[in-house]
Amino acid sequence: MTPSQRTHYLRVLPAMLLLLMLVGGSGDALAADPFVGYVYPCGVQAGSSARLLLGGQNLQGVQGGIVTGEGVNISKITIVPNFPRADSRQRKYLLAWIADIEKGNKAPPPLPDSTDGWRENAWWQKLHELAPMELRLVLKDLHTIPNALQASPAIRQLVIVDVAVAADAAPGERELRLYGRGGISAPKLFYVDAAPHCPEPSYRAPDEEPAATPRVAAVPAVLDGQILPGETDRFVVALKGGQSYRCALYGRRLLPFIGDAVPGHFQAVLRLLDATGREVAFADDEYFDPDPVLRFACPTAGDYTLEVRDNLYRGREDFVYRVDISLGTRPYPFTAPPWPALPQLSDDDAGRQPRDGATAQVIAGTIARPGETDSVRVIGRKGAAVVFDLAARRCASPLDAVMSIRGPDGSVIATVDDHPVPFNAGTCLQYVDPYLMTTFPADGIYDIQIRDVTGAGGVDYRYWLRIGPPQPSFLVYTTKSSLSQPNYSLLTFVAARLDGFVGPITLASKELIFTRGNVIPADKDRVTLPVRCPAFHHYSRPWPASISASAEGSGQPLHGDVIPADECTQAFAYTHLLPVASLYVNASTRPPGEQRAMKQQREKDQGAKK
Repeated sequence: MTPSQRTHYLRVLPAMLLLLMLVGGSGDALAADPFVGYVYPCGVQAGSSARLLLGGQNLQGVQGGIVTGEGVNISKITIVPNFPRADSRQRKYLLAWIADIEKGNKAPPPLPDSTDGWRENAWWQKLHELAPMELRLVLKDLHTIPNALQASPAIRQLVIVDVAVAADAAPGERELRLYGRGGISAPKLFYVDAAPHCPEPSYRAPDEEPAATPRVAAVPAVLDGQILPGETDRFVVALKGGQSYRCALYGRRLLPFIGDAVPGHFQAVLRLLDATGREVAFADDEYFDPDPVLRFACPTAGDYTLEVRDNLYRGREDFVYRVDISLGTRPYPFTAPPWPALPQLSDDDAGRQPRDGATAQVIAGTIARPGETDSVRVIGRKGAAVVFDLAARRCASPLDAVMSIRGPDGSVIATVDDHPVPFNAGTCLQYVDPYLMTTFPADGIYDIQIRDVTGAGGVDYRYWLRIGPPQPSFLVYTTKSSLSQPNYSLLTFVAARLDGFVGPITLASKELIFTRGNVIPADKDRVTLPVRCPAFHHYSRPWPASISASAEGSGQPLHGDVIPADECTQAFAYTHLLPVASLYVNASTRPPGEQRAMKQQREKDQGAKK
């Protein structure tokens, strides 16, 4: 060994020893977080229980689950073993045993003279002890021919979750996570419903009779299903004549971004057929939203068939959906303005009464008819800074707005279409809202004209328009919503700087310690900082933590909460930050409040002994 080689090995030896210690002494230190790709079914009726099938990666060490909100209890986690490929003789034996079990005979058939080459699997050896759901998973695997082009390693591992929902659990959207020694998964949406659920039939082997089409006798109801390659699901629904119905499918909403599929989400369509097989209603995208909403005024009472499929006839296990069938119609889900602290005005007289451009305010408007142009007049003073910020698509409106600003002399001084964003946050795929920060070139009344870029319009084409001086502020997101190694974790923060805000942002937390700085510098929008928890004790469940952000903007203090989010990939290329409800810390620590209480109790006990 040459002197230079000896010097090199002496330099890398400490790092190699540290790596061996981590691998040998603490496998968790290098373990990947569990990943949940889908939850099926993704909801349960209040007052009932269900068995959920979750597919993902790194699920072998999962020990428990968390559902946000009250009234949902996860009682059991069953890890599905990976099934090897059985040879023809072993496969024939297992299928014969399953057939006997389903006929009521659980005793295993006699083994053949030779079992050389037979594979071992924990479930294969106890088929007679498996529950129906587990038995069907074994049957499906034995009948499935592996297809590398259709398989997705990201959702290959399976876990069964037994969940019970209290009768008084509040209906609505929740988040479900799995956790274990390896870490905490990012959440998936889970629903508590007042209406009963109707699932698609469980797997049927090719030699079995097809299952009967599920029938819904009363509405409201929720349909649950998965779309596999080339599959079309069907449900029979009893409808009443003279009644209006609304069938809203949740598909992309459940899994907004799929990293290894194009276009990166389930593209569902709904079709309604009458008793003769004639199509009476069809729904694809709901404006820009890929999740369809089918509205139907039923002329004649009877049984109708609702079909669900992918628009491109694709399919995979994570193409999970739920269809909410309800009576009547609901208004389009336009959301509140993103500036709740500012005064809000109607656009009824916006074209007649000029607004003061020196006062921050929000105007509500609607492009009510195709080809319509709204007009908002603003009083401007030469040299004064002003912001025109229109929110439509980010508030779930179909409006693709274009904004033109005319000066006091009637000439167009600016036309604003789509405003670029520094990064993708949320589930919106089309950032088409216009934004302009400028100064008034002269005193006078300015006319802000708003229209749809395609000339469309209607009662749903609503918008919010913020006008007034700049309001420097910020939003801060994390790129991960869990800390799996609380003694040392790296957490990345991404800042969106609004209305020209350029200052540093200071981060703080009551539950976490920033070990090497807690500031997002003024010249950066993305930083990675190490964080840890104050102490390390065993704790049975993960617990939520919060982080606050503060800064100075135009001489005024700015405060806000950091938004927990997970960075997702869409269609192999694009990344998005998907906000979630909470940031969770791994179960190997206790919350600081509980730590203090334990310390006080120990001190009290020691004092009593003295």
